[in-house]
Amino acid sequence: MKIFDRLSLGWTLGIRSLGLIKDHPKLLLFPILSGLSMLLILLSFGGAFLGLTGFDPEIIESIIVKMEEAGDLVFWGATFVFYLVTYFIVVFFNSALVYNARVIFQGGEPSIRKGLSFSVSRFPQILAWAGLAATIGLLLQAIEDKLGSWVSGLLGFAWSLATYFVVPALVAEDISPIEALKRSSRTMKNHWGESIGVGFSLGIFSLLGMLSAAVIGVLFGYAFHPAVGVLAAVLTVLLTIVVNSAARQVFLTAVYEHTEGNTPKEFDGDVLDEAFIVK
Repeated sequence: MKIFDRLSLGWTLGIRSLGLIKDHPKLLLFPILSGLSMLLILLSFGGAFLGLTGFDPEIIESIIVKMEEAGDLVFWGATFVFYLVTYFIVVFFNSALVYNARVIFQGGEPSIRKGLSFSVSRFPQILAWAGLAATIGLLLQAIEDKLGSWVSGLLGFAWSLATYFVVPALVAEDISPIEALKRSSRTMKNHWGESIGVGFSLGIFSLLGMLSAAVIGVLFGYAFHPAVGVLAAVLTVLLTIVVNSAARQVFLTAVYEHTEGNTPKEFDGDVLDEAFIVK
């Protein structure tokens, strides 16, 4: 299949994913909750740090100096904790979204409460996966420091391909993170499909969203006040990010279900078949 045909097919699948989001806007709450959770945790850590120092510049400076004197151990430890918390939050809410996408594919109605409850039931697997992903992230960071960004970039790209379907696998089956990684890798090995095409398509939607944000910002700033324009532009950008994040999880879920023999009625089975070249 020619590259433009593959991108066209990816566009079609991207439109289907966005269409399901349009029909079930409740799914957008999961990436919103994910972003808010990360923001609250960052603010909590920052607030706790500043609270312990009493907002005293001298104490803050002395703590920073001591951290620098402690060397790499503190840096790598803090980096690991950051990766762990970030991965856990993202996977937790993505799992809830994927759970609800599967409910929709089975003819049910999505539920925020049931989605979050499901993620809680998968807490050990999600935490274990976050720990594994954080470790790999730390290794890639170390490789970048030692060998350069191009080496870590290639390895990171290979890792992202291998983990493409980890969350759908964790949600669909009560399995360990290692088994989910094996299933994800096997799916990518046996079927090479429109992941690039859909990613490109959703990337175009993101670009259109950013351009819309610029236009809306200018119009609102001219009609009302520059501050209103900035706020409108920021909100448009955030909406674009949220919609594309949710659509990507819907697409991944649909593709994984199709490869497992459970083609969602919301997606054309023939189109999904064309989206994969069986090796």
